[in-house]
Amino acid sequence: MNNHNGGLQQSVNVPVPDVLRTTSDEVRMLAGSAADLQNLIGNLVVAGAFGGSQSIYELQNLDRLCQNLDAIADFLNGLSESALPAWKVDVASAAKTIKLADVAQRLTGQTAGSQNATGDFDDFDSWPMPR
Repeated sequence: MNNHNGGLQQSVNVPVPDVLRTTSDEVRMLAGSAADLQNLIGNLVVAGAFGGSQSIYELQNLDRLCQNLDAIADFLNGLSESALPAWKVDVASAAKTIKLADVAQRLTGQTAGSQNATGDFDDFDSWPMPR
């Protein structure tokens, strides 16, 4: 069967512990990205790019997001340790609901054809941005 990205997907039954570990890793990667964003915003706050205490208060939500993502990753990893390997799920069918190809590939154990499949922007010639 073809997925929404034009790639061929076959039904693949994978042990639940493996799926939970992979999902935990994916959530942990998101937590890392959110932490990187938090550091960037922290630098902007120090530089005076955000004014007022309300902005700083709202930025605490980013810290809460990082903590929640880490907690969910820990929970999924904990579940993976107690789930029976005999339990299997069809990751290809589940991946059909994912709109981001690179995420679907990682969650199904496929390798992406390009490291920049996430749409990373690598052109920093105009940095810093002109005012």
